[in-house]
Amino acid sequence: MTPSAEPMLRRITAAAHFAARIHADQRRRGASDVPYVNHVIEVAALVAEAGGEACEVIAALLHDVVEDSDTTLDEIEESFGSDVARLVDGMTDSPEWEGLPRPERKRRQAEHMKTAPDGVRRIKIADQTSNVRDIVRLPEAWTDDDPAQYLEGAERVVDACRGAAPWLEAAFDAAAAEAMQKIGGKV
Repeated sequence: MTPSAEPMLRRITAAAHFAARIHADQRRRGASDVPYVNHVIEVAALVAEAGGEACEVIAALLHDVVEDSDTTLDEIEESFGSDVARLVDGMTDSPEWEGLPRPERKRRQAEHMKTAPDGVRRIKIADQTSNVRDIVRLPEAWTDDDPAQYLEGAERVVDACRGAAPWLEAAFDAAAAEAMQKIGGKV
């Protein structure tokens, strides 16, 4: 390992530990045996595979901590830097959206992503890819109409992010096609 890579690896490892601690008691929706932290690790891996910067990989690991815990953006900034905090902030849904029906939340996310920085858009595509892959991996977690509705919303959000990461867009498109096949082309 090069000397310059060592601090970056430490920051990524610290973020992974932080995310694991925050999400320790959480499970993937409808799948009591799948730790939630698997999702954020997959999102970070996708961002890294697509050539994302270290701050994007770290933010991918932390992208749900503000929504899922008492952690604040100030705490993220203090621990991981302002670049990471800005990316996490861009990924965090407005509290006003809580309780809205999924189609409306997805519409608002898509609107937000149209003007978001490319780093946020890359993380969002990776996030949506991981979620759509769960339609195939965890079919028991989805009700009859839920996967089609989720897939439609995810496609809307990713469409708003296009141009930020062609490799991630292709990964999402492949996951969406597989999910569509799994649910019988109901979207």
